Amino acid sequence: MTAPAVPPGGTAEVPGAAETAGAPVSDPPPRRRTALRAGAAVLAVTLAVGLSTWSGYLMYRSGVPDYRIHTVAAGSTGTLMNVAWKVKVEQADSLPGARPIKADQQWLRITVTRTSLNTEGVIRRGKPEIQVEHPDGRRWQAEVVEEKLPLEVKDHKVGVGYDYDVISLVPKAVAGQVEVRVIPSTIRVPLEEESVEDMFKRIGTEKAEPQDQVLLFRR
Repeated sequence: MTAPAVPPGGTAEVPGAAETAGAPVSDPPPRRRTALRAGAAVLAVTLAVGLSTWSGYLMYRSGVPDYRIHTVAAGSTGTLMNVAWKVKVEQADSLPGARPIKADQQWLRITVTRTSLNTEGVIRRGKPEIQVEHPDGRRWQAEVVEEKLPLEVKDHKVGVGYDYDVISLVPKAVAGQVEVRVIPSTIRVPLEEESVEDMFKRIGTEKAEPQDQVLLFRR
């Protein structure tokens, strides 16, 4: 094929080039534009939902951390955060002032004793969470009916045991099998009385601790 002649001082002309170069670029067909917009919208929604779900998951995990279980043999003492804990469980057919129960139910009287091992243990005197649980995962409500800790922090002695009296109602068939979970509070109570303003200042500067340490008392 013979190349087009180039006039002196000129440039070669390629047939159809002028038409192609000068022709306007057409928009995507309406259908294609709609599809593109729909695809972008779906992507945006997917990202938004994904980010929202991940954010919610992180908030959930920060509020409800994975528990770290410390198993305590029957009759033994467990120690966490400078406090020694011990649990005693007794079965009772009735309790003073309590409603009558069904024949297949059983009251449990639980004594949870805490002993501060040092001053830091005294400071960590917040009320623990106490749960009654079967090894298969079933769980029943446990209620603290009396706290025998001194009202004033200054009266709380190192090395002295103070009790939480707890009751729970469980099926009679598992009354001898259920175990007790003690989740110590991470609240730190100052030794000296402080104003509300000072308390908020202190809380604002303290690093929050996850309440994820659990003592599991075997039966």
